[in-house]
Amino acid sequence: MINKKNVLICGFPNTVLRIFIESLSERYNIYFISYSKKFQYSKIKETLGENAFLIDIESTKNVLRKFYNVFRLVLITFEVISNKKTKSFIAYHNHFIKNGIIMLMMKWFFPKVNRIYFPYDIISYGLPKELKYKNKSRLSFFFDKICFERSDKIITKGFEDELIYLKGMYRIHTKPHLAFNFLIEKKDLVNKNEGTFSKDQNHLVFIGGISNSEWGDNNYKVFERLLKEKNIFLHVYSHSSGILKNLQHNKNLLVHNYITEHGKLIKEISKYDFGIILSSPSQYDFIQLKMSSGIRFYDYLTAGLPIIIDDKHDSMANMAINNNFGIVIPLDQIENIAHFIGKCDYNSLISSIKKNREKFLAENHANKLITFIEK
Repeated sequence: MINKKNVLICGFPNTVLRIFIESLSERYNIYFISYSKKFQYSKIKETLGENAFLIDIESTKNVLRKFYNVFRLVLITFEVISNKKTKSFIAYHNHFIKNGIIMLMMKWFFPKVNRIYFPYDIISYGLPKELKYKNKSRLSFFFDKICFERSDKIITKGFEDELIYLKGMYRIHTKPHLAFNFLIEKKDLVNKNEGTFSKDQNHLVFIGGISNSEWGDNNYKVFERLLKEKNIFLHVYSHSSGILKNLQHNKNLLVHNYITEHGKLIKEISKYDFGIILSSPSQYDFIQLKMSSGIRFYDYLTAGLPIIIDDKHDSMANMAINNNFGIVIPLDQIENIAHFIGKCDYNSLISSIKKNREKFLAENHANKLITFIEK
């Protein structure tokens, strides 16, 4: 019987983290301190049982309750880290002051514990100061810097060369880096049938967050242009679909209830023709579009859907082309999307997805992740 080591993870319970935890759970005793009870917390709780702790400091307005939760956070952290079996601490997601404080605690009091920072993305770091702190406090960005520079290793969900854009800002030149972009789960795979596609009407689906922001990427403006095509129907599953209220007069926009159960969401969206990743870049922030690797990309592939992606998403667009996963459209030609769809070999895309998505199965890369953590 394997004498399991302990790993402490603190962060936000989304789908990426759930897959990450499940990839490690057979090898390690995972302890998870969640900063929210929303999204995938209940699923992670099912996997970890009593080893999952909810410390929701942000949502409570009661000052005494906040102090109590901070005390619990410190207490649980010290209890887990003090255990001689605990070898690694992983701070997950961006902009959590709590993660920065814990990272400093690890370095000062438990220097032998392996410290890993896993930011969800690396957007906003290229923004000028007047915008950088518009929606995030200076303090949270300061502790992001702490997490990058005080960690021993870095994991991202993007691509191998992603950190090149941060090396001029942070002292991370020699830190080992792993791109955790194997985010397809075998249990949820859907095989879409060939020959079911009609070019007369195209049903596109979008899942995830919607933004109409001046300082980040903006998919609202792209959807507005997209809906000018009379034979294009856009189906949206989003927790932020309220942002689209000014577009809901358009009969080709169909907003559905967001589905938090991942397997059910995959099955639901598999009935459409294409999954879309389309957004206008901010004039300030080139990093997100250039290097991002959103979970929706892998969710579309899991559902067997070909992907329509704009040419500004450099890394994902290249991945789509190299694997024949979908269509890359110039962002300035979104109004002509039906023309690009009409030119594609849909059955070839379906066939390539079934074959090539196997490379990104989480189950096939668990050993790679474990080796990175332990080396």
